[in-house]
Amino acid sequence: MTWTNQKLSGRIPELDGIRGLAILLVLVLHYVVELGIPCVTRNWQFRTLLLFRLSWSGVDLFFVLSGFLIGGILLDAKYADNYYRTFYLRRFYRIVPLYALLILILVAGTLCVNHTAKPLTALFNWRIPFLAYAMFMQNVSMTLHGTYGCSWMGVTWSLAVEEQFYLLLPFVIRRLSHKGIMSFAIGMIVTAPVLRTILGHYGANGLAIYTLLPCRADALGCGLLVAIACRNQTVWTWLASHRRYVYAAFAVFGSGILIWILGDVSFGYTWMAGFYTSLLILAVVSPGRMERSIFRSFVLMRLGTVAYALYLFHPGILRLYHFFFFGKLPSIHDFPTFWVTLLSLCTVVLFAELSWMIFEKPLIRFARIRFQYVFAGHSTKALFFQPILADEDNPAPAAGKAVSPGAAAETEPVFAEDSPYSTTSTRVTISSRGRSAGQ
Repeated sequence: MTWTNQKLSGRIPELDGIRGLAILLVLVLHYVVELGIPCVTRNWQFRTLLLFRLSWSGVDLFFVLSGFLIGGILLDAKYADNYYRTFYLRRFYRIVPLYALLILILVAGTLCVNHTAKPLTALFNWRIPFLAYAMFMQNVSMTLHGTYGCSWMGVTWSLAVEEQFYLLLPFVIRRLSHKGIMSFAIGMIVTAPVLRTILGHYGANGLAIYTLLPCRADALGCGLLVAIACRNQTVWTWLASHRRYVYAAFAVFGSGILIWILGDVSFGYTWMAGFYTSLLILAVVSPGRMERSIFRSFVLMRLGTVAYALYLFHPGILRLYHFFFFGKLPSIHDFPTFWVTLLSLCTVVLFAELSWMIFEKPLIRFARIRFQYVFAGHSTKALFFQPILADEDNPAPAAGKAVSPGAAAETEPVFAEDSPYSTTSTRVTISSRGRSAGQ
């Protein structure tokens, strides 16, 4: 019988906290660094802001987390009869509704904007075609046009990277053996920096290197590799019993990050991915007191829960507030601009909370109940589901029972679908090595 990692069968609250850290870094970048640096007048102010120069790497942490969590879902559901349908429908209900609202506001804003108001035309425009946004291809279009496009949709390049990854990875995991999947993950990690180097050598624009999936695949591959490791008994046992080596790796990567911050010496995206990968392992594999105290904090866990709406809407709301009060692009240079910036932040947090409670969570729950993985294939004999973060009132089905689409038990938790960046799935133990129909 295949080994089941009991650690993954229970709730891992530290993952919420890690996602909260990722969105916090993004908020620091857009609310503090980008608004503050152009307006500082004293050297100490500039040096203080430079301590947060790597807050852009919050997106890299999202990528590592996505590789781990989405990879985990697909590895656990590899032999499901309705593997593709269930995965893509759940992704649709999680990603598309709120994203469609974002695009709808873009359309309305573009139609209604006064083209003499420069801040509004920067916020709402069609420099990137509508079809690119609709197909999650805006990162490619941004590269071709040499611009992030309108400010309202600028941050969605990373969402496009992840959606393209979600489109590709299910086929890879379904069709390849476990060794093949591991080779694929390692290939992602190795190929991305090589490709970035080649593109940089031949003069490709920075947008291509920063926003295209093949160039950012190393972070996603690192997360996928951790997902594979956590489902291998030998590797998991070694990691749990040799945490000092993981701490050592974290210290080495962290030293490079410190040099990057203080000395402005870039170590590259792969180094950053390695840093966040070591952090993820520390949080998942027998977290210590420090990891628990940080990543189980209320603020980080709550930010992690509402991260999707926060990420999508915070740049646009920030710019709308500054245009309404000052008629210009956002900046922090006095107390009024500071208070308006703070007000916009409070507004987007409140919006994200309401979005989660009223809009996102009900859709997630509906999709989770309506579309469940079914393991009733020709050769799959016995199954044991252990949901991660499952509701107390909805325990996993008993061993040996397959799950029908209409079953009352919820085999995937709210956490599995509560952001586009993090998805964990049910643990599955299969008594037969045969493959189900359709593989």
